[in-house]
Amino acid sequence: MIDGPFVSIWLHNVPWGAHDTKAAPDADFSDGCLDLIMIKESPKLPLLKLMSELNRGGHVKSPHVSYLKVKAFILQPGPRADDPTKGGIVDVDGEVLARGRGAYKCEEVTLMRYERLLIGIDQGLAALFAPN
Repeated sequence: MIDGPFVSIWLHNVPWGAHDTKAAPDADFSDGCLDLIMIKESPKLPLLKLMSELNRGGHVKSPHVSYLKVKAFILQPGPRADDPTKGGIVDVDGEVLARGRGAYKCEEVTLMRYERLLIGIDQGLAALFAPN
């Protein structure tokens, strides 16, 4: 069990999160693992340095980053660190999936409840078709 607070939690099965962001440098689509990158709360200057390393994958060397290869994990969102009466936001690629109590637009309907979420990988469920 790893407790927050976290600045960000990323989950990848490929190295690149964007054309200029090597979020999970050790990720391999075919290894049957998910790469879990957790950026812990940190002072602003080390966080800025860490962010400047994202394009090369060097951010994973920061003491504020934990990088794990996992088959599955449970994400259990908690309250915000700055205000325990409010929850946060769970999003995927910027699309909001769940909002905690007191979060921005928390009264809007979301895709899932803001609670414990089991995330896992099933190797071999993707098929690629390509011409010879």
